[in-house]
Amino acid sequence: MNARRLNALLLAAALLSPALSAATRDGRHFDCYTILVGKAASADGSVLLAHNEDDWGDNIVNVRRIPPHDYGRERNVALGRGAHYRTDGRTAGFLWIEVAPQEYSDSFVNEHGVVLVSDSCPTRETESDLTDGGIGYMLRRIIAEKARTAREAVALAGALIEQFGYRDSGRTYAVADGNEAWLVAAVRGRRWVAQRVPDDEVAILPNHMTIRRVDLGDSARFQGSADLVSYAEAHGWYNPEKDGLFDFKNAYTRPSTDFLADHNTLRHWRGLELLTGREWPIGEDYPFSVKPAEKVTVERLMAILRDHHEGTPYDATDGYKTGSPNRAKFRTICTATTVTSLIASLDASRPGPLAASLWLTLGKPDTTVFLPLYGAGGSLPAGFGLGPQTHDDESFYRQHFEAAGFKAARGMLLNARILAVEKAVEADYGAKIEAVRKGIEALERSFLDGRRAFEAALSAQYAENKAEALKSVDDYVAAAFDRAAEMTEKLAETLGLPSAPSHENLTLNSGRGGTLPRGSQAPPSALR
Repeated sequence: MNARRLNALLLAAALLSPALSAATRDGRHFDCYTILVGKAASADGSVLLAHNEDDWGDNIVNVRRIPPHDYGRERNVALGRGAHYRTDGRTAGFLWIEVAPQEYSDSFVNEHGVVLVSDSCPTRETESDLTDGGIGYMLRRIIAEKARTAREAVALAGALIEQFGYRDSGRTYAVADGNEAWLVAAVRGRRWVAQRVPDDEVAILPNHMTIRRVDLGDSARFQGSADLVSYAEAHGWYNPEKDGLFDFKNAYTRPSTDFLADHNTLRHWRGLELLTGREWPIGEDYPFSVKPAEKVTVERLMAILRDHHEGTPYDATDGYKTGSPNRAKFRTICTATTVTSLIASLDASRPGPLAASLWLTLGKPDTTVFLPLYGAGGSLPAGFGLGPQTHDDESFYRQHFEAAGFKAARGMLLNARILAVEKAVEADYGAKIEAVRKGIEALERSFLDGRRAFEAALSAQYAENKAEALKSVDDYVAAAFDRAAEMTEKLAETLGLPSAPSHENLTLNSGRGGTLPRGSQAPPSALR
């Protein structure tokens, strides 16, 4: 019996298990998906990070560019539950990809080219060893404001966890810059561990812990809590005589009665097969990272983030006879809860804004286009994001978690129109996806084909006039945004959706600054 046939039988049996069925019915699972590519494993020599952000509920994708700021004094930064972190008052500028009002979903790219995303990875820890409510949401914000390198980000994350205690069950942060990529696993309380992705390998993170063997004596590849091993041993999660070498995943991951009960094993398997080009057994204890079959490109990562297990025994498209593949009986990489996708190409040798070259969707990637974007620049087009473009912790926190203002004004975001298209497609996927796909592919191809020439010209311009080069970045992003908004409106028309109200017609609102477009009826006070 070949491996694929065996895998199909294993999956069929798993789908009948009560644990899996319950997880599917009640939605109590987590969906994010991340790929990290070392610089020697990518086609252009950059570190690559790809991420699907998946969240349940009524979410708003809001993108802002926050400039650097110096408060001129030390200050206490509120962490949200009573704890405060003392800083020198200086913050780096950052691109903020916000998913309001979620606590653990925002992504950041700061002015130093440090990128941060995360996946929920529940652990078996039940004790909450916290100081004044611990740290959660603000961990990534502080890293975005302070870290100059990925390695600094790892050390800062660990210091914050040990000082305050981590309040979520468990989470793995993917941190990368133009030289290195790391995974940082946080455990409820004060334990954590981090491992560097080898330059010639790729690591896949599908919402379960993936760090295995740990050697804290090898600081070039690992960092972590000094008591990581002894704590697990004291709690009966690790027995050196019985278990052999310490395995972080086996010790700290929340036990499951079925290896497919959280759906993540299948998604891990799928990524491995796509990137290595060979068969893997489902349920195997997969390695932390692997060598890809060929050098990884941005286009390859786009395709993976859109994947529904096409061409496998678990093909969720099924000729669309069962409806949307995003709502299959087992979870896919692109899934029902995917709200935005990010790909970052990071290279410290590239000048200025090119050090962090980005691709971002403002909705589910199978029904919208990857927009070109950069970590550095001035302002963003109206329709990308709402709210202040200045640094203010109090207003940030209030707006994010008390999102009534965003919800009242969401019609002015391109995200809202993309969601309308997405909803129409999901209702009759088989009949509508091809028309949408053609529109996406044509525009995305033009972005991909034209970007190399733009970046070559920008590199030359940056050497002569940095200010003008940054203005060129803003103009380029604004033009791409307008084309995406125009395409979205055409797709909406093709799908028979009502025309957007005039104040929502974002192709006419390419002004910068993230302010509300002229003629908006949204209450300005809600966003102050």
